[in-house]
Amino acid sequence: MQFFSNIQDEIIARINESTSSIKIAVTWFTNHDIFNALLKKFQSPSYQLDLIVLNDRINNKNEGVNFQKLIDLNGNFYYSSIENMVHHKFCIIDDKTIITGSYNWTYCAENNNWENIIISDDIEIVKAYIQEFEKIVQHHEKVENVSLVKRVVDKGIDSKEYLITDYNCQALQETRRDDNLTAAKLYTESLILNNEQEDIKTERTVIINKIYCQRFETCPFEIGIVYFTGYHIEIPAFSKLSQEILKKGLTNPVNFLVSKIDIQIKNYNIVVKTCRIELGTPNSRRDIHCPIGTQKLYCTLTVSPNGILTIFLEEVTGDKRRNVGTWNLKELLKLT
Repeated sequence: MQFFSNIQDEIIARINESTSSIKIAVTWFTNHDIFNALLKKFQSPSYQLDLIVLNDRINNKNEGVNFQKLIDLNGNFYYSSIENMVHHKFCIIDDKTIITGSYNWTYCAENNNWENIIISDDIEIVKAYIQEFEKIVQHHEKVENVSLVKRVVDKGIDSKEYLITDYNCQALQETRRDDNLTAAKLYTESLILNNEQEDIKTERTVIINKIYCQRFETCPFEIGIVYFTGYHIEIPAFSKLSQEILKKGLTNPVNFLVSKIDIQIKNYNIVVKTCRIELGTPNSRRDIHCPIGTQKLYCTLTVSPNGILTIFLEEVTGDKRRNVGTWNLKELLKLT
């Protein structure tokens, strides 16, 4: 039996009918609908699920499927490497049925590509795929903690365009479900990869205006601090409000210089607003006693449910406290 369209629905239907086990080897897996169908199988304590995917930025990404949850539910998870890639696209259901073809389990494959799968219950064919899967597992180490696995930098694979297409396809699906917040997050990730997508900017703006037309339940921007060691995200975009973040500021990497940090408000990686915070002057006496890395100030970032960002500054060794500034994020949204 072969399929050339609606492949996602067919795979989910077969997963739902499964009673004992599923073995999956696909290069890329980003489809949350298929993944959620798999997670439901763990309602049966004896169900066995084995999954192997490629360790790269397509699988290991922001807004990606939560492979750790599968592990925590006693599933067996493996990463293949770029150097020795598992390029198969198949799954074995209950050791009785094989689904194979060109189809990766991604939004890009479902919505953008010409794809196919073949489903077979032929005993000899299924047996051959079981043997192949067992051989693959023998050559890979089971992952217990996804966060401890370093994502491999792409080598010879241009995943950027694939990621952009996958994000955009998934976002379109979420808008059809009226999940505007998820769609906004996905379009944001897409624009971080390529901010010249004018049609995506327009679509994202429409969605953002729907989300923030009344009450701010999430922060519309990413807010971070540029320390002398580099930029660090303090309030991620679309994180729930209200937020209050207290951070310690450090001196510059050179002795006797003024302590300074930059607060940056970003919209899909584009800086919308920068606020520079400085404490002291190069000639002030207190700077002479601040070696490299000394904590000199507390910086408090507060975003309220009405969309007001307030920044307070306080000296660690003194009692000075001042309001650095207040910004209305609703007004900043109109500028983007």
